[in-house]
Amino acid sequence: MGILVMKKRDWGKQAKFWKLKLALSNPPSRLVIHQLVQPEEDGHLRIERMLDAYIEGRLGHGLVDRVLARLLHTASEGLGVPPSRMREALQEPSIRRTVVNAALTLDRIGLRFPQRFYAPLMVVWNFTYRCNLRCRHCYENAGPLRTSGAPAELTLQEKLGVVEQLARSYIPTLSFSGGEPLLHPDFWPVAERARDLGIYMSINTNGTLITEEVAARLEQVGIAYAGISLDAPTPEQHDAFRGVPGAWQRTVEGIRRLAATRVATVLSFTITRHNYQTLPQMFRLAEELGMDKVMVYNFIPTGRGSEMVEEDMTPEMREEALAEMYRYAASGGSLCSTAPQLGRVCKQHGRFDLIPLAHTGPGHVHNLEILADLLGGCGAGRAYCALQPDGRVTPCVYMPEVTIGHIREASLLDIWQHSPLLESLADRTRLQGHCGECDFREVCGGCRARAYAYFGDFTAPDPGCIHNADRYEGLLRGRPAEVSNAPATFART
Repeated sequence: MGILVMKKRDWGKQAKFWKLKLALSNPPSRLVIHQLVQPEEDGHLRIERMLDAYIEGRLGHGLVDRVLARLLHTASEGLGVPPSRMREALQEPSIRRTVVNAALTLDRIGLRFPQRFYAPLMVVWNFTYRCNLRCRHCYENAGPLRTSGAPAELTLQEKLGVVEQLARSYIPTLSFSGGEPLLHPDFWPVAERARDLGIYMSINTNGTLITEEVAARLEQVGIAYAGISLDAPTPEQHDAFRGVPGAWQRTVEGIRRLAATRVATVLSFTITRHNYQTLPQMFRLAEELGMDKVMVYNFIPTGRGSEMVEEDMTPEMREEALAEMYRYAASGGSLCSTAPQLGRVCKQHGRFDLIPLAHTGPGHVHNLEILADLLGGCGAGRAYCALQPDGRVTPCVYMPEVTIGHIREASLLDIWQHSPLLESLADRTRLQGHCGECDFREVCGGCRARAYAYFGDFTAPDPGCIHNADRYEGLLRGRPAEVSNAPATFART
C-alpha cells in the first residue's frame, strides 16, 4: 500500500512537471523565449525592454506577450510575490535579473528536474582570509594570522571588476562571507558598487565588529540582511567554539545594534552533536533579540572543521534536529537551513511552502509544489557557487580546495557554464547510495560537500541522512563504507 501511495504521489508530481514543461517548453513557447533573449541594438536583451512594457501596462496580447506573461506568473509564484505586486517587484534590479536569468535558462538549458541555471542565482564571496576569531569549524581556516603565507587576495580593482561581472551576467544575489568581511577595508567600496548596480546583498559576519556606526553604514550601503553567527545560548559554549573569550557578548551587542536598523538580522547557528539539543533555546533567543530569521547551518568537516569530525551529529541526532526545525517553522517561526534533508521533512508533511532555498536565496518555495522539486535541495553547481579571496571559483564554500576556475583567467559566467564538475553536481541521477534512489531526491539530493568530505566523491551518499545510516556506521567502524547504486540496507521514515 505504501508503494502504491508513493507511486500515486510520483504520478501527480510528474503530471505537474509535464504541465509546466508543456507550457514553457513546447515549440512555440521555446521559439518565443529564444526571441525574448536576443540582444537588441543597445546591447540589452529584448526581454528587458518588454519588462518595461509590462511594468507600464503596455504588454499586448500577442504570442510573445502571452509567453512572457506566463513566465512572469510562474516567477511570481516561485518568488512569493502576488501577481498584483509583480509590476512593482520588477522595478527591483535583482528581481529583473532573476527573471532574465530564468528566461536565458529556459532558452539555453531547458527545463530540468531539478533546475540548473544559465548563471548562478547566488554567489557567496569569501571576501578575505582575515578574521578576528578562530572558530573551530571554519571551512576557510581563517584567523588573525591567516594572511601570513595565504594566497594573494584580489586587489580592489579586481574586486570591483567582479561586481561588474555579476551585474552583466544576470546574477541577482551576492553574499559576502569570509573570514570576517568587515575586517577588510575593501568591503565598503565593493558593497557600494554592488548597491549602485542593484545587486541584492547579504553579509555573513561574526557580529563582534558591529558598532552603531557600522550598523548604520551597513543599512546605508544596501545590505538587505545579515547572518550573524551565534552557536550557543550561553557565552561559555559559544566562546569555546569560536576560540575567543567574550565573543558571545560582543556578538549579542552587535545583533542588538543591527536589529535597530532596517537590515534584516538572521541568527546563523552551526549545528553539532554538542549544541543540537539547544535549538529551542536558540529559537527563543533569536526572538528575544528581535531577529528576523534563524539559519541552521550543516557542520561540514572541511578546513579547520576536519579536526573536529567526531563532533558531527549521528543520522539519528540530525533527524531529531530536523524534526525540531520543522516544528518551529510549521508553528510560524522563520527558519531556513543548509541541511537539504529539511526539504524532505517538509515535503513528507505536505508543507511545500516551508521547503528552504538556502542556496538560491533567503526564502522558501511559495504556493507551487513543482517549484519545490525544481529549486529545492543542494544548490552547488546548479544555482550557486563560491568565490574565494584569491579569485578561485569553487562549487561551494564548503569545498574551498576544489578549484573549477580562476577569476583572473576567465569570467565567472564562463567558468560556470563550462565546468564539467558543476554540470555533474547538478545531475542527481548520478548520485549513489540512497541519495540516488530516494523519492525526495529533487527537494534534497543530500549535501554534496558532506559526501566529498567523507568519501572524496561528489556523487557519494550523504552520511548524515537517516537513510544512509549504514554508510555512517561503516565510517565509525574505521573502514571505507561501500558506495554503490545498490539499494540501501537501512531505511526509516
